[in-house]
Amino acid sequence: MPHEMRDSSFQFMERLAEEGFGYAGAYLEQTCRCKALVIGPDRELLYPAAADATGPTGNPAEAAESEPGEKRYRFDARNNRLTYFIPLGRAFASIVLAPVKEAAVEQTVSVLDEVSAPLTYHLASYLSSQRMIRAMRDDASAKLFENGAQGLADYLATRQLQIDETGSFFITITRIGGGDQHYDWASTSESVRQYLREQHASDVIDIGIDEGFIHIFPSDYAVDDEGRKMPHRHFYDLAYHKAVHDRYNGIVTSIGIGRSYPFPQLGTSLREAKEALELGWLLGKEDDIIRYAQLGIFAILLDTDHEALRRYCKQTLKPVIDFEAAHGTPLMNTLRLMLDHSFRWTDVSKLLFIHVNTLRYRMDKIAELLDSDFSEQAVRANFFIIVKLYDLLSSEQADA
Repeated sequence: MPHEMRDSSFQFMERLAEEGFGYAGAYLEQTCRCKALVIGPDRELLYPAAADATGPTGNPAEAAESEPGEKRYRFDARNNRLTYFIPLGRAFASIVLAPVKEAAVEQTVSVLDEVSAPLTYHLASYLSSQRMIRAMRDDASAKLFENGAQGLADYLATRQLQIDETGSFFITITRIGGGDQHYDWASTSESVRQYLREQHASDVIDIGIDEGFIHIFPSDYAVDDEGRKMPHRHFYDLAYHKAVHDRYNGIVTSIGIGRSYPFPQLGTSLREAKEALELGWLLGKEDDIIRYAQLGIFAILLDTDHEALRRYCKQTLKPVIDFEAAHGTPLMNTLRLMLDHSFRWTDVSKLLFIHVNTLRYRMDKIAELLDSDFSEQAVRANFFIIVKLYDLLSSEQADA
């Protein structure tokens, strides 16, 4: 295994940031002279493309079955297959190499050890971006509206809670922190309910869900300064409530607020609260209170046909998405960061761990693929909206 074929750890990280998992897999195959699989913690195949995952490495899902235990790698002498584990918190990713002769195991592991640190960082970054998009999936709250608002009415009846089905209501969703955040659920729940009691908000429905709460407010409640300007029977200070129980419980929450609807249409308010939350995250407001009605152009667009809007965004970005799939260069994430950081080249190059000239090369390629001039503010604004809606609606499609 000639040493001159190897990159330094820094070179590997730079190329990995520039070209993605495609580079990592190809590098390992060339350096170790065997086939490679890179398998994520959810057993998703990160390299190569699923259609190319054949040969001596075996079935990717089968290769990812084994728990790492105390060892950082496992060698299957019968199949000449080496599985190298990369810890990611409580989960792990796997690199599977085959065929590997027993005599070459130690040397192959030394190559994997050299690239383990940059691969760990890249995997963690990749998973973090995926988690942001997927955070609202598998939410038990959606089941409340599987059969329209009747499902909610049935659920409340089982809890002996009363609700006026002739009235109008709006929904807020409180999401507690991220997946790695630890908190005392009992204390958090009690602080939420204690504040409801203090505000004499007995007619507010409180429902615990995965990683948070749903609150169903009668439409004559105001929960922020915007709603406070109009005459209401009750004012519930959501910002103060958030500040108090965040500080008391040592957590960080974000809150999405849907618009008011008659009871039979309350599922729409839930959808709006979710979209406000997720767009808040995509817009960098992951610890804020976001009202759907204040999303401006996003709310107007989201009130139209979601499927038509998703198709438009996907078709517009298709040249970049297809190029990334074919070549492994992470162009979409590059475009996201440039739009999010107002085209501050130095800041984005540091975030991506690449040279600013490499970043300029990527943006030139993106501009070419999209036939757009990103020096124009109108073009940047247009693609900022398109990318955010693409991320949001792609997540919704996956939910469906």
